[in-house]
Amino acid sequence: MMMKRQSTRVVRDQYLQIVMNKFPDNREIYDKITKLLKDLRLARVRSTYNDVISKVSQLFKGHKDLLLGFNKFLPRGYKIKLPKDQTQRRKPEFRDAVEFLNKVKARLQDEHAFKSFVEILRMFKENKKSVTEVHDELFRRCCMSSETIPICVWILQFFSRIAIDDTIEEV
Repeated sequence: MMMKRQSTRVVRDQYLQIVMNKFPDNREIYDKITKLLKDLRLARVRSTYNDVISKVSQLFKGHKDLLLGFNKFLPRGYKIKLPKDQTQRRKPEFRDAVEFLNKVKARLQDEHAFKSFVEILRMFKENKKSVTEVHDELFRRCCMSSETIPICVWILQFFSRIAIDDTIEEV
């Protein structure tokens, strides 16, 4: 019995360490999850389990690893399930591409660089350039100064998400 309790304590401490690492500047979240774990340990009625599950789901909304990790502490028959929007990423749509282009234009603040970027995207859409070639071309043509490099990194990250799904529509 003592061995099982100790292993539960180790698992709890590891989980709390993950929470602290995820939210290093937010002691309040750590305190809340510690209280919820205590409430769960003391719980003996079904409504308390459901209440704790609801509070944990709100506290860690959007943090799949923390939500699923909390299942280790729930009794048999109880489980936190992820909402559909956290288990399946939605494919970008045309409006996402337009929003992306508007953000790029605003961040580049250079008409020539923006036109070069759109031309690179067209070549990608027409299968004349691979994702790697797009990255290389973008840095060569659009990232001329040290001020634009952070913008270009943001563009590459955003573009890669869209390119992987292969859903860039006509610009």
